[in-house]
Amino acid sequence: MTATTAVYVDETRYNLYATIHKGLRRAQGQLMIRLGAIDPLNETDVAGLIRDLRLMVTMGRMHLKHEDRFVHTELEKRSVGASQRLADDHDDHERDFQELEGMLSQIEAAAPDQRSPMLRALYLRYTKFQAHDFEHMIEEETETLSLLHKLFRDDELAAIEGSIVGSVEPGMMMEFIRIMIPAMNPAERLAMLGGMKAAMPVPVFAAIVDMGVKPVLTPSDWQALEAALAKAA
Repeated sequence: MTATTAVYVDETRYNLYATIHKGLRRAQGQLMIRLGAIDPLNETDVAGLIRDLRLMVTMGRMHLKHEDRFVHTELEKRSVGASQRLADDHDDHERDFQELEGMLSQIEAAAPDQRSPMLRALYLRYTKFQAHDFEHMIEEETETLSLLHKLFRDDELAAIEGSIVGSVEPGMMMEFIRIMIPAMNPAERLAMLGGMKAAMPVPVFAAIVDMGVKPVLTPSDWQALEAALAKAA
């Protein structure tokens, strides 16, 4: 997608990209900031950053597979070739992930006094990936979403997203919830959590709130969400 591309998207229609992409953008941005400010000699901070970057790569790779399997497959049934450029971007991302994983392993094996230039190189490589991924997500949220709206009803798009959610094992779903919830606005949080509360057994929903929601919100944001959930019940 070029800088001059302008695509109208009906924001009243179902959007299966918005929430997850908000979460990925926020989480990636936080990792970029941490990576730029990291002390190479601080073993705890370096180990934590390596762990979290690996988790982000895992989640990013899983997100791409979800889109390939559930979104692109359905899109190709109604518009042959429509997902080819997206698939090419996904292949580029996989190469990015492999390079980032290799750099993380090298940093992990290096002596602390050797890490500074390696972390600088990782910072530049990661921000290059991030820039590409942000551009890719914009294309999906404009050009691809507009096409999906032409080819699918909202209930069909909701079913596709439901298939994605149903394919994720609980532990990884909790990780996705942790990055999505703080990136949402209050109305989006209420819609997501309200739906989960209505559909889930009380103990399951309580566990999600305790482990995946409250820890990632400020006290004031959690209090506002708690009050909104109680009012909506």
